Amino acid sequence: MNQATLEQFKELFKNILNEANLEERSLLTEALKAKAGGDLVDQATGDRDQHLELKLKGRQGFFLKKVTTALEKIDNGTFGQCEECDGDISKSRLLARPTATLCISCKEEQENSEQHIIYKKRSHTHGTGISAANSNVISLQFTDNSGDNKKGLSGVGRQLS
Repeated sequence: MNQATLEQFKELFKNILNEANLEERSLLTEALKAKAGGDLVDQATGDRDQHLELKLKGRQGFFLKKVTTALEKIDNGTFGQCEECDGDISKSRLLARPTATLCISCKEEQENSEQHIIYKKRSHTHGTGISAANSNVISLQFTDNSGDNKKGLSGVGRQLS
């Protein structure tokens, strides 16, 4: 990669870090102005907002770490080099995702291998099909006037006399 392109990426990464610092200062100022109190709904909304803000800060921190790593790679001459195969990451890929650490081939291979990992949902309704979903439903039988047993209504705890 030529020096002019590396300088453009370096400038981009520095701008990202500067904007993040300015944003952090303004958020800190707003947090100091925020008032506590209110009813339960206000407090719950505040808790939810705080949880979301922490989650977003975590994501931003992760991204900023990638930006810092990319700057270090520019300084040590390894920016644009795939961490997996040591090949070059294409300029078009770096323009689309400047913090990319894998070439497109290695990234596709990584994603294909991840598709084979089975993630199990943790849900009380996720189980063995209809029987799990309807485990609390029982089939009732009743006797009509002729004395024949017949299947009746399905329900929970219903009793027919």
